[in-house]
Amino acid sequence: MINKKLLSFDRKALRYVGLNVLFQWLGMLCNVVLVMTVSRLIGGVFAGSLTGNALWQGMLLCLLTVPVRYGLTLCASDMSDRASKDVKRTLRSSIYAKLTRLGAGYSETVATSEAVMLASEGVEQIDTYFAKYLPQLFYSLLAPVTLFVLLVGVHARSAILLLCCVPLIPLSIVAVQKFAKRLLGRYWGQYAALGDSFLENLQGLTTLKIYQADEQKQQEMHKEAEHFRRVTMKVLSMQLNSIIVMDLIAYGGAALGIVIAAGEFGAGRIGFLGCFAIVLLSAEFFLPLRALGSFFHVAMNGMAASDKIFRLLDLPERAQSRQ
Repeated sequence: MINKKLLSFDRKALRYVGLNVLFQWLGMLCNVVLVMTVSRLIGGVFAGSLTGNALWQGMLLCLLTVPVRYGLTLCASDMSDRASKDVKRTLRSSIYAKLTRLGAGYSETVATSEAVMLASEGVEQIDTYFAKYLPQLFYSLLAPVTLFVLLVGVHARSAILLLCCVPLIPLSIVAVQKFAKRLLGRYWGQYAALGDSFLENLQGLTTLKIYQADEQKQQEMHKEAEHFRRVTMKVLSMQLNSIIVMDLIAYGGAALGIVIAAGEFGAGRIGFLGCFAIVLLSAEFFLPLRALGSFFHVAMNGMAASDKIFRLLDLPERAQSRQ
């Protein structure tokens, strides 16, 4: 799930990835403080022990956590933009410089349509890898452990159960990774072949018209487009099935934690504050990994594109110059 060669291409971006994770983690802590404060206020109301001073302090704390978390979210978004901006600029500059060094004979080793596709959409897919996937990967590992540490003192059984359900989402991601990598490799290959065929037919359109072969080429392109459509639908079906599995794990695990906390509260083994906090925070165990699963599919597309980009950048230049 981590492309070491892609990471080593621009190590400066990792600093922004780390800051992004930090801001997301601090935002999660703000949410925990908000939930705990609201739980304490509601618990005090039902118990009849809420004082006016405690009410104003709690409301002030709640009002402070909302803008702080909003500011941290904006900071995390800004770090995402900075992490991907330099990588995109560096990759496009490297591709252009490589094609310039290869000279006019570059088309003998790489199709023009593929080079254009990699420099445009291929680089944009890698943008998501740095801006979304990498920060979410590290944050999704940090968030459940932090919540477990905070909630294990509230109710150990519920916290342990929630933490044990969390690894099921990464396991489902790993299960589809090999299949997804092979399928996306076919997708990019067919995408490049379709673009190359379209460009070739467009350049030779006058000749095709003269020899009245344009209708035949149109039928061939229709077959190629239909084959590409089927490959694309297989990619989308794989992504949809994977998302369904992750949704079942995420919401099922959160519901299980809520049911156990409610049962313990009904039996009198846990207080209202602990039960209410677990009910509101149980989803936080799974939402980071659920978001990671969504970014994973886009990241796999970006890694497939990066393989083709590095294959282009590694082409031998001396052999090209001799030709």
